[in-house]
Formats: sequence, structure tokens, C-alpha cells
Amino acid sequence: MKKRVGLVLVGLFLSMALLYGALGAVPAAVASADKPIVWKVQTPWPPALWQHKAAQIWAEDIAKMSGGRMKIDLYSSGEIVPAFEIYDAVRMGTLDAGHTWAGYVIGKFPAATLFAATPAFFDLKGYLTWMYAGGGKELWQEMYGDSVVVFPAGMLFAEGGGWANKKIQKLEDFKGLKYRTVLIWGQILSEVGASVVTLPAGDIVPSLQRGTLDAAEFSTPVTDLPLGFHEVAKYCYFPGLHQIAGFLELIINPKKWKELPDDLKEIVKAAADAGVAHALTGWLLDDCRAVQTFKEKGVEIIKFPAEMQQEILNRFVEKYNAQKDPMFQKVWKSQKEFLKIYTPYMELQKVDAKVDVNK
Repeated sequence: MKKRVGLVLVGLFLSMALLYGALGAVPAAVASADKPIVWKVQTPWPPALWQHKAAQIWAEDIAKMSGGRMKIDLYSSGEIVPAFEIYDAVRMGTLDAGHTWAGYVIGKFPAATLFAATPAFFDLKGYLTWMYAGGGKELWQEMYGDSVVVFPAGMLFAEGGGWANKKIQKLEDFKGLKYRTVLIWGQILSEVGASVVTLPAGDIVPSLQRGTLDAAEFSTPVTDLPLGFHEVAKYCYFPGLHQIAGFLELIINPKKWKELPDDLKEIVKAAADAGVAHALTGWLLDDCRAVQTFKEKGVEIIKFPAEMQQEILNRFVEKYNAQKDPMFQKVWKSQKEFLKIYTPYMELQKVDAKVDVNK
């Protein structure tokens, strides 16, 4: 399955920009007429990561677009509740909302993995199109039911394929490695003989340094950079087939959502949509720069062979098809039906030429 990452949909970005401009024109006088509505919101991320920065941009946009009528008190990982407890805190009203990642609730909602990220079944444009025009947003809300209100609130391009001090050119090369990863990719690697562990971000690099881990993957290049992966691993692998794109989510307490005036509801949604553009573009550019830094630091950048990539995707399809959860299968069916019409069209539009900007 050949995939080519392209630019995000121009039409969606344009509509976001127009809506941002229209809603941002709220006069200052209106803001002073009422006491601002203040929401308490937390992320599961440290402040230094792009994931938290995306939430900061969203919060700032709401203040601007509402003319000060609504403000967000934003907290980072652990400041109010532990990172993995944000969903329950929002549902129960401890938090008014959470700017988080659906992958943290797969224990409660197995289908959440399909909204948190996608393997390279999709390219980035396809995942975005399925979410906004192919029924993804509606299915996401259906998964959560009436426990929370949910909107896409940020988007990231591919993670790296992993870090190691060993050459990996086929799936069997993972055999015997103590490897840090999560979700279904971890299940696949376990089946080929890796010893898979799940560690929080701050423990990964020290474990590689001590030798209690042999290899690992965590996030996108710019997220990996400040953690110091390049200081303890010789090889950095691409592409990140296990997560070629992902979404951040905004989850809102239903009572707080119901209490919000209709125009502020539209502003919250518009800021979330704008957050997809803000996060994706800024984050992606920083990822490009991070890879250049890795090269300058002496890291060897290696691509997985095409045959290996195909085997990985085949195994992901088998895993997805075998999932027992009915909601997982409903969402997966929606994605497959979308891909049946999307992938052939992208093949027609694939450009088989390159532009040499170094001339």
C-alpha cells in the first residue's frame, strides 16, 4: 500500500481562517458587559511539548475570538489530576474540559485508538478528510455517548519509526529486543519476539542509557528531541508506520457545555478546528527541523525496507479485523469504506516526478 504524505486540505484551513476572522471581531465593549465565563482545563502533557502548546493556542484563540467573554485556565500534566485520569475528571466535573489524547482511554473505549491515531492505512490528508467529511467526528461522539462532548482539537503528522543501537531491516530483527511502545504496535512486536514495555516519557531515555531498554519509540521528532533520544541511540528509523497521523481531542463536561451560550459554543468549536491547523503546521515544521538536528548530531537516519513496511501494514489490518469490540468494528468499517474510494483517487493524483530545489 503506497502512501504519500501531502499538504493538509486547503479548503478546511481556509474555512477555519474565515471563521476565525469573523468570530474574532467581537467588540471589546461586549466583553466588559458580563463577567467572563472561565473553564478549568487540563492537558496530560508537560508544558514544553507541542501537545501542550496546541492547548495553549486553543485557549488563547478562545479569549480573542470571544472578545474576553470566555477564558480558559489551562493546567499541564498532573497539576489537578494525573494525566491518565483526565477523562474521568471531565466526566465527573472536576475539570470543565480536557485537551488530551484519546489513546489514554482505550481501556474503557477500545475504538478510541481509531480516533487517536492511524497506521499508514491513511495518509494525513485522508485521515483529516475522513474525520471532517467522512463521518469520523460523529462516530467519535457516538463512542463517548453522553459521558462527554468531544471535538478534534489538534493534529500531528507521523511519529518516528523508533530509536535503536541495532540495525533493523526486517520484523524479525525486533526479536529479543526490550522495546518501549504502546497500543497495537506493541502487540505486533510481542508476536515477533520483542519484549514490549510501556514507560512514561521521562523514563525512556534513562532506560536506554542504562541498557534496561534496547530500543524505543515515543513521539514525533521534535517531541523526541528535548528528551535526548539522539544522545543514547545511534539509529533513528522512518517512516512511523504505526502512527502516520494522529488527533488531539477536546472533551467537555456535558453540563458545562449545555450551560454555555450558543455563540460561545460556536467559538469553542471554531477554536478547536483552528487548533488542528495551528498544531499541524507549526508542529510539522518543527519536526522537519528536528530531523536536521539529529543528522547534525551524528544520528544515522534509516528507512525501513519496502517489504518490511508492507508486512507491518498487513499485520495491522489483521489486528484491526480481529478486534471484538462492536464500536471498534463500526468505526473500522467506516474507515475501510472511505479508503476504498480515497486510495484509488490518490493513486491517480500521485505525481511521479521530483522538483530539485538545489539547482
